[in-house]
Amino acid sequence: MSVPQKTLNRVSTVDALADALRRRILTGELAPGSQLREVELSEEYNVGRHSIRAAFQALAHDCLVRHEPNRGVFVPRMSRADVEDLFLVRTALEVEAVRLISLRRLDIGAAERAVAQLEALKGAEPWDEIIETDLGFHRTLVDAIQSPHASRVFVSLLSELRLLLAQLQRSYARPEAIGAEHRQVLDALATRSVRKATAAMREHLEVGVQDILETLARTDGK
Repeated sequence: MSVPQKTLNRVSTVDALADALRRRILTGELAPGSQLREVELSEEYNVGRHSIRAAFQALAHDCLVRHEPNRGVFVPRMSRADVEDLFLVRTALEVEAVRLISLRRLDIGAAERAVAQLEALKGAEPWDEIIETDLGFHRTLVDAIQSPHASRVFVSLLSELRLLLAQLQRSYARPEAIGAEHRQVLDALATRSVRKATAAMREHLEVGVQDILETLARTDGK
């Protein structure tokens, strides 16, 4: 008896369009505050406006665009309140993750490999690649506690974190220093001391958010 052949769905026009726009946003080509116009994008990508609208919906779901009533669709410019709220959740999640890793003496091999990748950065890599390597380290720590809910929460934060970090490209003078910053967290984890690990992660995130807020303040002041 022959087995019926199955076929794989090809990537839809909407998915391909959303991916293309997502990359333009996360590389900074579409800067914060940029308006995404249906007519222009329809002509640029040679697709119908219904496909543009569907792609906008996908991007809005990831918090990469915002619909503003009577104005249109824009790349969000994250405010101080946005950043503080995002890091409120992120800090609670990641500090708890390193606490459990230390308390339970969980494997940190994936985090060690991620830091090695960060330390190998030269600073000439595409900014979105640097962002993914950075966030990859943090994701390994959350995944290490083997909590499906915690991992899902962290994944839900990733789009906004990528958007925020993409907006900092011009202000980050030494991306090659990222490895050393994360090595400090890893070294604290390696001691298996709950106090040292949680303090290191909290300080890492507090310094990071302070740098972000200062950058936003300078940008807003121009």
